[in-house]
Amino acid sequence: MAQADATLEQILGLLPALDELEVLRLQLVASAVRDPGKEWDSSSAYTTIDKRLVDSDSAVRALEEARASLHAFVDELHDGLRPFFRSFYAGEMDPAARELVVLGEKLEERGRAVGARLCYRAALTVSLPLLEKEAQVLALRRIARVSGNLGDFHEALSYYERSAEVARDSGNLHGEVIARTGLGNVRMWQGRWSDAEQHYHDALSLADGAGPGEMVLERGHLYNNLGNLTTRTQRLDESERWFENAFRAWDTLSSPVDLAVCHAHHAHLREAQERWDEARRAYEAALALPTSAAIRSVIATDFAEWWLHEGHVTPAEEWGRKAEELAIASGSPYTIARMYHGRGNIARSRGDEDGFTLFEKALEIAREKEYPYLEAEVLVDYATLRAGNGGAEEAVAYLDRASEIFRQLGALGDLERAQRASAELRRANPESTPGLPGDPPLALAGESPFAAAAD
Repeated sequence: MAQADATLEQILGLLPALDELEVLRLQLVASAVRDPGKEWDSSSAYTTIDKRLVDSDSAVRALEEARASLHAFVDELHDGLRPFFRSFYAGEMDPAARELVVLGEKLEERGRAVGARLCYRAALTVSLPLLEKEAQVLALRRIARVSGNLGDFHEALSYYERSAEVARDSGNLHGEVIARTGLGNVRMWQGRWSDAEQHYHDALSLADGAGPGEMVLERGHLYNNLGNLTTRTQRLDESERWFENAFRAWDTLSSPVDLAVCHAHHAHLREAQERWDEARRAYEAALALPTSAAIRSVIATDFAEWWLHEGHVTPAEEWGRKAEELAIASGSPYTIARMYHGRGNIARSRGDEDGFTLFEKALEIAREKEYPYLEAEVLVDYATLRAGNGGAEEAVAYLDRASEIFRQLGALGDLERAQRASAELRRANPESTPGLPGDPPLALAGESPFAAAAD
């Protein structure tokens, strides 16, 4: 039977699960539109992209765009190997290693993180025998960055540490500063605030030692991160000073992304200070800057929560939808999952049980794409929603699974938070949740930082 359109869920469920069709799947997501017949239905607030519609013309157009994109990627991949071969056969191994890093960076920009890491590993192999260590320092750092973004924190720490050591031993001060900043970022993701702060201060001390006019960008990143960290640890006066330094740095540099991150972190500080009008202005300043759709989606989600706190439900829902459109435009499954996590939290704070569909979608993507840290974060917040509507036993199961993931990742602060929530639920619901766990390990609670910058 002929049909005018189909849901995205129907189409994606019928496509062969081939890696080569990943671009097509993303193009179909981007081309799907809301069902106009249900636009004013109250349940539409919790409708995920699966229920969007794709007509036949849009599907064919998505197919052609995906094919062109895939051909362009293959061309870019092989073109990127030409300079590698030229350098390799000329016996110029340092440039050869750097060409593999450049190729990895192109893959990373396309969202192909796993492939990018393979390129960086190849670059490391080429660079290891060389007396000049700069390419090795860079390759180690790139592996660490991708591993951190994929949630493989143990590997990220290992490679950042190796990069910092090789940079220090070879007199590469710039490389050591960036690697130690990366170490701080990973510790932030793990919720290990004191370790993160020590790494940031070590990096800042090295950067300051290079001279007042040197490493301004790197110091700006560290100011952003220290402002974020001290906000999260409720040292708000310190945070104020770090942000003053950060804004001075961005006044001298043209870096819209870093400035947007700074404004977003500053908005969090203003919220912690209960200076809500100033927080709004900070969000608006961040959203006004020319940044990626992924970054704007994260900020829009935070801004939606700001509106909800102020008691304005309609603008909160509008910004939640804006975050969704931006996440889809980003073409990043991670950003889409993070957006649904944020929207799920908005529904949870409103007490709307139907918000479970948003958490479920975030979990589906996190599991399918293997984002373990994000999966655990979603489970913790989803558990709060379930516990609030009579699902204590299910909520404890979510928290226990989150604890297992956090333990595997070494995220001790988040582990403590999940275990404490599980223990409290069991105590409050002894009949439905038998078996109290032991006392959770002592650790600082935490969550992943927003866009902590490192090269």
